[in-house]
Amino acid sequence: MNAYPNGPYRDPAEMRRIVDEMTERLKQDAEDAEAYFRRGNAFANLGENDRTIEDMTRAMELDPSRSMACNNRGVAFMCRGEFQTAKDDISRAIELDSSYRDAYHNRGLARSELGEVAEAIEDMTKALELDPEYWSAYRHRSILYAMSGDQSAAYNDYMKARELGDAAAG
Repeated sequence: MNAYPNGPYRDPAEMRRIVDEMTERLKQDAEDAEAYFRRGNAFANLGENDRTIEDMTRAMELDPSRSMACNNRGVAFMCRGEFQTAKDDISRAIELDSSYRDAYHNRGLARSELGEVAEAIEDMTKALELDPEYWSAYRHRSILYAMSGDQSAAYNDYMKARELGDAAAG
């Protein structure tokens, strides 16, 4: 099973092109929240978490309603092992957009790293209420159920994740 069947391949050369293009846009308009956001996403795809955080922070300053910037900065903090900061940012994304499936999933990941297993299960469950075909939330919730000692629920979610992942991989 492909680890990320729905995720597009992120070509590093394409990500560098986006970084260069957005940098040029920012030379023309240093207040362009979208350019900071797009460049920050490219940095994220290149694994440059510090630069992602810088650009997402600036995008959030310029456009405080940008829930995806909050989520994406949170993910970058998670990649740096700063799970409480990640949870705080991702919680802000959810406050801005309560239907943001990926934010619930990501906050669940941060919460699991903080030992907040019951809350993490709640977040994964909310992500699945928003998208019942979200294989990754089933996968992660199966791990959380196993951590909490509910082996039956863990098995059921694992099998559902596998079924959906295999179907998506084609």
